[in-house]
Amino acid sequence: MATITETLVHEHAVYREVFDQIERVLAGSQSASEVKLLAAVVEGLLTGHGETETDLAYSVLDHALADRGTLDQLHQDHHEIDGQFKPIHRTTDPAKALRRLKQALAATREHFRHEEKTVFPVLEQTLHPDTLGTLGNQWRERHSISATA
Repeated sequence: MATITETLVHEHAVYREVFDQIERVLAGSQSASEVKLLAAVVEGLLTGHGETETDLAYSVLDHALADRGTLDQLHQDHHEIDGQFKPIHRTTDPAKALRRLKQALAATREHFRHEEKTVFPVLEQTLHPDTLGTLGNQWRERHSISATA
């Protein structure tokens, strides 16, 4: 049974691979509409991912820790990353849209690294292993993935 932290690390790895593929596709892109379409795909993935982190991991940690400064910063980071995608949809300049999408992807990768190095270890130290496993099961249920998959 994978814990919520193991599951989120795996999800980050999948998203990094998706980002790599998007950047390969973007190398040949000549239109702002193509960039906007790919940005929308990433936004959809990140929205669901961020909601899962907040609902399953951060909310439990909010209750377990008295010092919420780190969690407040993570919520702010999610909001700032979301905000990096909005200008992409307002531009008609393909080069500008491409540059902004690459910046948003880089910021997201850095956010993932930060979570994996600082937040997930705190989750693992703070929460009981059974709780981490239960949260991992809840993630699988949300994504309709069986525990044996």
